Amino acid sequence: MNIDEKIKHSLQAEQHNLESILESDPGLFKQLIDIYKGKMRLWTILGTFFAFIFTAIFILSAYQFFNSEQQLFWAVCFVSSLMMQIAIKLWLFMEMNRQSIMKEIKRSELEIRLILSEHFTSNSQT
Repeated sequence: MNIDEKIKHSLQAEQHNLESILESDPGLFKQLIDIYKGKMRLWTILGTFFAFIFTAIFILSAYQFFNSEQQLFWAVCFVSSLMMQIAIKLWLFMEMNRQSIMKEIKRSELEIRLILSEHFTSNSQT
């Protein structure tokens, strides 16, 4: 077997492992639902509540901008509420990422424990 065949075989094995990992990963909506079940549940609910409030504010501000004589005020309200909503949504996605990483770390810890326990039990038998 030459080096090209070894590389092809290695890449195919890695592709197969990657596909199995991607199939077992939860989707976006499952991850979004999971952030409402963790320890930060109350903060997440509060953040979502404020995101809806800021959405209503920037929609109202956009409407008032075109129908009012105080356009500068409504423009500042629009931009401010839009930026606050973006910050809250960014925090929610960061929370999803944090929980995903924590699950992966715990899964890795479990795999390491299993490997170590198998190693020590096989060494103690010999």
